[in-house]
Amino acid sequence: MEQILLTFIIGVLILLYSTQRFVRLAENISLAFKISPLIIGTTIVALGTSVPELTVSTVSSFNQDFDLAVANIIGSNIANIFLVLAIGILIGKLRIGTVKTQRNAVILIGATVLFFLVYSLGLPHQFAALILLSTAAVISIAEYSLGVLGRNHEDLSRFKKLTKVKIGSSTLLSLVIFICGIILGGYLIVSSVEVFSKVTGISTSFLGLTLTAIVTSLPELFTTVLSQKDHEEKIAIGNILGSNIYNLVFIGGVIMLFPISVQINPLDWIWLAGATACAFLVIKKYAGKQPPKLIAAAFLTLFLVYLYTISVV
Repeated sequence: MEQILLTFIIGVLILLYSTQRFVRLAENISLAFKISPLIIGTTIVALGTSVPELTVSTVSSFNQDFDLAVANIIGSNIANIFLVLAIGILIGKLRIGTVKTQRNAVILIGATVLFFLVYSLGLPHQFAALILLSTAAVISIAEYSLGVLGRNHEDLSRFKKLTKVKIGSSTLLSLVIFICGIILGGYLIVSSVEVFSKVTGISTSFLGLTLTAIVTSLPELFTTVLSQKDHEEKIAIGNILGSNIYNLVFIGGVIMLFPISVQINPLDWIWLAGATACAFLVIKKYAGKQPPKLIAAAFLTLFLVYLYTISVV
């Protein structure tokens, strides 16, 4: 058991350090390409902080443990909203955007509905994978195009005040190294969780909805804290929305490349839909404003209720 715990802790430390360095590089990329931090948050940073979920789900799928693969996506999305977003509201001045954030909130609703339909209709797994992965590609291309458009319009004044930043080969190499670090950390975590499941007899589905979901949400949490500290609140909110979107359409699509066989508990669907709806309503209601701390308290309470309800089922 001590070896399992040590592997788990090492994985978490590698994951957090790699994520911290990755976010720093992503911010520099944002400045170099003159793309809105929100767009960077919903694409590059979101993909980077979703790599642990990708690692967990892919390794689990290779091991034919589709319960863990899918549960990790659902649990991570719930944790990103009820835990990460709540902490983001509590610790800083997380102002909700009025244009790009609102658009991405709608995209998240659409991604959640699509994920539910694909996994509920029993479509051929390769066709389902094509639908989800194509959606991820379209979203990425659209986000980048809008980011390029925005630097000549709503973000123009912001970039005029900034010093020009250059991206060299060393930066790109560092980017690859830290992505590898995120993958390694995620692999060590999922390995230790799977061994823990075998030793204790606790299902990997439950662990996916709780332990691995929280752990693989640590990069999003770390990014949220770090971004607000550096006054890049747009990266924080963009990362949460983008990570949830990519968890559903990209990682959900990757899982569907395997001959998947999994029965998702209706309660898990309810919690996923509820968390997504809560995030959407808060983003709509507080557009251009800072959500009150009471919202954060409510979200954290709901997260505790979520952990309790799935533990007694």
